[in-house]
Amino acid sequence: MTDKLKVRARIARGDGSVAPHHLSEGAKTADPGSVPGEGKIEPHDRESEVTTSVSQEILTCPRCGKPTLRAEFPDHYEAWIKCSSCGFFMGMSNEEWHRMEHSPNLIRTIKKMAVGKKLL
Repeated sequence: MTDKLKVRARIARGDGSVAPHHLSEGAKTADPGSVPGEGKIEPHDRESEVTTSVSQEILTCPRCGKPTLRAEFPDHYEAWIKCSSCGFFMGMSNEEWHRMEHSPNLIRTIKKMAVGKKLL
């Protein structure tokens, strides 16, 4: 199965995550979005880059302390935390990011994770 077909075999949820989209054997076609009664598959709705927390707190780098930290989402499964000033980089799963972004102090949580991964 190619990567394009893997993505088409998933359906977006309202919270930004994706879940498997199973078609019945008789309903499998080349375009799963056009199967009658099966609901249209929508693209992932996660922003491509985040620079503030859910509470609108500007993300600061745990290494240099500058407000140049950003979270990027290259695909449905991973999130990258990057600093454009010092080059700090930390990868994580999209599920880990989702849990972190709703924590009371996102910056402290990012720093704690970086220390745990021995990046600081």
